[in-house]
Amino acid sequence: MCAAVFAGCDIRDEVPRSLEPQPLLGTGIVAGLRGPPAIEYVGGYEAGRQRAESDGRPLLLVCTAKWCRFSADMTQRTLRDPGLVALSRRAVCVLIDADRDAETCRTLGVKGFPTLLVLDPDGTERFRATGRTMPDTLAAALATAFEPRRVATVPADAAPL
Repeated sequence: MCAAVFAGCDIRDEVPRSLEPQPLLGTGIVAGLRGPPAIEYVGGYEAGRQRAESDGRPLLLVCTAKWCRFSADMTQRTLRDPGLVALSRRAVCVLIDADRDAETCRTLGVKGFPTLLVLDPDGTERFRATGRTMPDTLAAALATAFEPRRVATVPADAAPL
C-alpha cells in the first residue's frame, strides 16, 4: 500500500474569490489571530519592494492560501517562533494571500503553498522554500539568505588571470 506525503498545497486552477482586504494590525497580526508575537508585514508586494529598495534590506515574501492547511500552520505556528520573529526584523516582510493577489503569485512563479521567498532589493532571488518547514530549519536558511552580499575585489596591481 502506498502512502502519499504532502509537503505543501498545490495551486488550484480556480478563479480567486473576491474578498475584502483584512487590515494588518501594528503588531503584524492578521485580524482575528491571537497568540505569540508575529512578524510585522508591510501592506502589499509593491510597497514592500519599494521599502526594501530604499532601506537596502532583503524582501521576505510569505505566500499563503486560505484553503491550504500548511499555510495556516506556517502563519499561526512556524512564523510565530520567537527566533524567526527576531530574524524577520532584518528584512522587509510581506504576507501575500493568493486568493486576493493571485497575479503577484503568478509573477513570482509560486506553484505551491506556503512559499517563502527572499529577494534582494533589486529583485534577485536568494532563497525559496515551498511547503511545511520546521522553525529551526527555516531560521538557519533565512539567516544565510539575509547575509549581506559580498563583492570580491581585485587589487589594481594584480596580475591578469
